Amino acid sequence: MNSALRVEAADTRGRTTALTVTGELDLNTAEILHRTVADALADQRTAILDLTGVTFCDSSGLNTLLRLRRRTQEAGGRLVLAAPPPQMLRLLTVTGARGIFPLYGSLAEAWETRPPTAGPPTDA
Repeated sequence: MNSALRVEAADTRGRTTALTVTGELDLNTAEILHRTVADALADQRTAILDLTGVTFCDSSGLNTLLRLRRRTQEAGGRLVLAAPPPQMLRLLTVTGARGIFPLYGSLAEAWETRPPTAGPPTDA
């Protein structure tokens, strides 16, 4: 199985960053996703992951998404999933994780909705 995974910055607006994920998200590549998203979250509170290009996701990939979700919540932000492919949606559904992630059909839809960050309002 080809284990290539690419995670690239797509856009940043305010305290939200979007990253494009392409390839297989599995035991061999999950740490790449975790490290890249964690680095992006050093400056941002919320991350939108465009999953259109994910060709496979196993339990290691799901565990990484859950760890990143917890990290964003602790920072007062959110982890948003955009356009997860059918196989990934099945994994999220079967494991019961589908309901805990904000899901959008596309990256554009996620930006239009502009997910609010969690936590108390700030005096801006």
